[in-house]
Amino acid sequence: MKRFIFLFLLVSYATSTELPAQSTRQEVMLKKINKLRSKGCVCQDRFMPPVAPLEWSSTLMTSALYHAEDMKEKDYFSHYSPTGKDIGDRIDAVGYSWSYCGENLGSGQRTFDEVMRNWIESKTHCMMLMNPEVEEVAVAKAGIYWVQHFGKRFDRNIVPSNK
Repeated sequence: MKRFIFLFLLVSYATSTELPAQSTRQEVMLKKINKLRSKGCVCQDRFMPPVAPLEWSSTLMTSALYHAEDMKEKDYFSHYSPTGKDIGDRIDAVGYSWSYCGENLGSGQRTFDEVMRNWIESKTHCMMLMNPEVEEVAVAKAGIYWVQHFGKRFDRNIVPSNK
């Protein structure tokens, strides 16, 4: 009986420590992204004013991870897959109903802070980080490849006019 309880506690502890670690990494990344967005920044020569915070999206996380793993497995670095798929195709494939989307890529950075610094130093990546149109974000890493997906869900309450 004592062995069973010990084994149960060990399995429970192992399971409970794995999930918060991933959750904590996501929270840390989201906090850093939102800190930048709350202060505004200069993207090379263009001032980007503060914008609303983003929420973490597990759906965008899935699409970002698929792209990072695909680049790792097929040894390429691009916003387009070898078959020509782009960010829109990738987030469509995971069922994200979007009205706006974007993608930042990184390669070779060891930490999130390092890839974030590189994105901020790049005008187009920085502008994507500060884009007021997006509402959700996720970041994934596979091997040396980082993928950051941004999105805004399609608002089903808006009825298009027939004018």
